[in-house]
Amino acid sequence: MHAVPAAPRSPRSRAACAAGLVVVASLGIQLSATTAHGLFARLGPPGVSGLRFAIAAVVLLLVTRPRLRGRSREDQLAIVAFGTVLAVMNVCLYLALERLPLGLVVTIDFLGPFVVAVAGIRRARAVVWPVVGLVGIGLIAGPGGQVDAVGVAFALCSAAGFGLYTVLAGRMGGAGRGMGGLALSVAVAAVLLLPVSVPVVPQLTWPDLGVLAVSGLLGVAIAFSADVTAVSLIGAPTVAVLFALDPLLAAVIGVGLLDETLRLPTAAGIVLVAVAGGVTIRNASAPLRGPAASSRAVEGRGVLRQRARTAA
Repeated sequence: MHAVPAAPRSPRSRAACAAGLVVVASLGIQLSATTAHGLFARLGPPGVSGLRFAIAAVVLLLVTRPRLRGRSREDQLAIVAFGTVLAVMNVCLYLALERLPLGLVVTIDFLGPFVVAVAGIRRARAVVWPVVGLVGIGLIAGPGGQVDAVGVAFALCSAAGFGLYTVLAGRMGGAGRGMGGLALSVAVAAVLLLPVSVPVVPQLTWPDLGVLAVSGLLGVAIAFSADVTAVSLIGAPTVAVLFALDPLLAAVIGVGLLDETLRLPTAAGIVLVAVAGGVTIRNASAPLRGPAASSRAVEGRGVLRQRARTAA
């Protein structure tokens, strides 16, 4: 049996914890991409992605030791669906990056969680914050240069996967799935990516394995675990807005660690994303009243009960 930490009870604590987890996931993804970038030219982005998933799956399965028997058909379908989304989203993202500038891909990719954020908003005036985040990402991304139609298609496919990932991530924490369900989903993704990962295995060197291990742990195991936990705390629409922090952190890392120049549009985009994220966190931490408060309380107790039942 594995101990399952209790979720923060107050809305403010839940929102702060979720925001911190999104930042951790974003940093993991950024550092993972930086670590594995040198392997892309020799092994190909799809092959690198598949190997990262294979390593992350082994680690997560060993850590969580999920049960295979006794899962309902609904649980099994959810796990397979989430794993399929993970595989498709990552491969399409890397294929888009082969044809399009990073800034343009990042902007298109955020359209997925942007749609989730807007769809989950109940008050019309609250739509402004996902829009502010999207505009900020556009400014951070900068001019896209020459546009490749096939690259755009791959980027849109990745965006659709990112949207589904945002929605399905919250469901992995309940209904008997938990972190064990995430581990099985990552394993499903690794199996689906075997056709692109197995052919590059003969080209691997021992240093490559170290790079892939670090990249898989940071960009898959840690990042996805943090995202799933964040969505279970404050919901997919709110976390979808916070995903705008990903390109923000990429820009800040570029300026702070890579000596890149901070252009005025980039600075303005960082401010807009920070404002959108800050207001979103504040709104998520505001106490609910009336029927909404009762619904959230029931939902929170249900998530805790499900986590307690899936501690194995």
